[in-house]
Amino acid sequence: MWRSGHRILQSKFSPARIVGCVRVSQNARPLQHKTPWLLSNNARSFSSFLSQQWAAANVREQPGAIEKSQIPPVVPGGAFNSHIQPSDMLSFVNSASFCSYQSKSNPSKALLGSEETLVSHALTHESWMHGMQGHNRRLAFIGRRALKTYLSLFFFDILEHARRTNSSVSDVEYLQNLLSSQQHVDDIASTHHLGIVSAANLCLEKVMRWHSTVRMDPVSGPQESGLFKVRGSCVEGLIGAIYHYKGAQVAQQFFLSRILLPLTEAYMPKAPPLVRERAALASREASDALAQSP
Repeated sequence: MWRSGHRILQSKFSPARIVGCVRVSQNARPLQHKTPWLLSNNARSFSSFLSQQWAAANVREQPGAIEKSQIPPVVPGGAFNSHIQPSDMLSFVNSASFCSYQSKSNPSKALLGSEETLVSHALTHESWMHGMQGHNRRLAFIGRRALKTYLSLFFFDILEHARRTNSSVSDVEYLQNLLSSQQHVDDIASTHHLGIVSAANLCLEKVMRWHSTVRMDPVSGPQESGLFKVRGSCVEGLIGAIYHYKGAQVAQQFFLSRILLPLTEAYMPKAPPLVRERAALASREASDALAQSP
């Protein structure tokens, strides 16, 4: 009997259960398929536990079946940055090279203060230790919505500037079309896009903690390991943490100074020069504002 590329052995003496339209014995065991890449692809959707159980399963050998040594490993890629402590994350985020934030009233006060737990949650993906030590899902939820709001406000400001300065009709029409649907803004600031461009610019992979679902290989590389998605969620989590600790204004200034410009340059190739000029100006002004925070 064949199902989904696997032969199923069925004992005539054992009771069978129905799976879809195929009767499968409770004692049946899947055989290794002759195309090892299929196993590797299917393993991407398995959790770490199931992957290990599959690799260790007792498989009945059949004539023509491939040897176990020929099957590419499907074990998980493992934990990343397991040596990183919350204090390391906090030092990284509070450093002058990461953000220009400085309080005039209290020069010793940093971007996230002494909130080790907050920054640890912001930069820890839920795949890390099965989420048992805290993760960034809630902060990323807040940060994602704040980030897209800031991006929409930026585009509305450009549109108002274009109308006020009698810019070209094509510039105004481009911005009107962009703002005609929230989906356009969502696509630009998607989690995946944030992970490819913005998180790389912030070098978050140095301090974020996560667990790859599959082993990284030279062909698929970081895309199949989930790196981009994880990095993007950490950007969102960081925005959420700043929003929670410092408020909406500082979170918006951080977005404008560190995230906006690389995002628009990478994912708005058809944007008029006005958009890039205003993004660069907003980035400089926000950076200066952070350096003179109250």
